[in-house]
Amino acid sequence: MVSIRKAAQDDIVQIKNVVTKAWHDTYKNIMAASTSVQFLEASFSTSRLEKRIKDTLFLVAEVDGEIVGFSNFIYGKALNLSAIYVLPEHQRHAIGTALLHNGLSYFDTYDAVFVEVALDNERATKFYYREGFELVREYEEDILGEKVLSGLLKKTL
Repeated sequence: MVSIRKAAQDDIVQIKNVVTKAWHDTYKNIMAASTSVQFLEASFSTSRLEKRIKDTLFLVAEVDGEIVGFSNFIYGKALNLSAIYVLPEHQRHAIGTALLHNGLSYFDTYDAVFVEVALDNERATKFYYREGFELVREYEEDILGEKVLSGLLKKTL
């Protein structure tokens, strides 16, 4: 059974494990392994995760005491879903859905949530469309020298 809770600083090692495994599984056919490593080191460093856990809504999903997924919501003028990652062996078990819905329950004053996704990431794109997100715009993004077709998606709340 999955349980969702707010992340704590001592979860960082397990969070890094989740994002590393999920990222490499997802992006292995989308971008070079060296780009993935550089991106993960920059975006999910210990100091960045410490700040995100402190300053944003950062949730973890646990199964039998092990962190198997997480979501991160950044809020201000707009509500943005910064990340949802689930270990490959725990995907397709509604953990991403639980992380999304639990996170959104904190934000009843917003009328929409936005997420950016690599459009070649078919699993994520299908997940977001199934959850009611719609494409706002497409754009080409430069990720450490690699061109990635990305999309800004919006879900009306």
